[in-house]
Amino acid sequence: MRGQTISALELAAAVALFLGAALYAFHIQTMVDGGISAVGRMTQEQHAGVITVEMTNENRKLIYKGSEVLFTLREVQAGGFNMYVDGVLFQSGSNPEELDLSIIDLEAHYDAEYVRRIDGEVESIQFVKVR
Repeated sequence: MRGQTISALELAAAVALFLGAALYAFHIQTMVDGGISAVGRMTQEQHAGVITVEMTNENRKLIYKGSEVLFTLREVQAGGFNMYVDGVLFQSGSNPEELDLSIIDLEAHYDAEYVRRIDGEVESIQFVKVR
């Protein structure tokens, strides 16, 4: 009788551990699903015409179209970082509607150089027109 009681307690403990692990996995999946939904909502308003040019194998630099450079101004407006386009500074937190955007050629391609702080956060992005 004592052996059966111990077996029943071990089975109950195993079932409790299994249910706890399943509940934890469900909780993690819910958090991941929420994150994916949030990213979907954030990128919903992006223009479908904004496509990053594929990286080339020669120099491994990111190349952006002029329209993508303009789109990056939204992050500058949010105060994320400073942006330079051919040496012209777009200050963090500035309103793109008040800036002279004629410096950005929509048909051109731009090399992007990311300047990071010690903690890895982007301090500024420098776009230089590819000639």
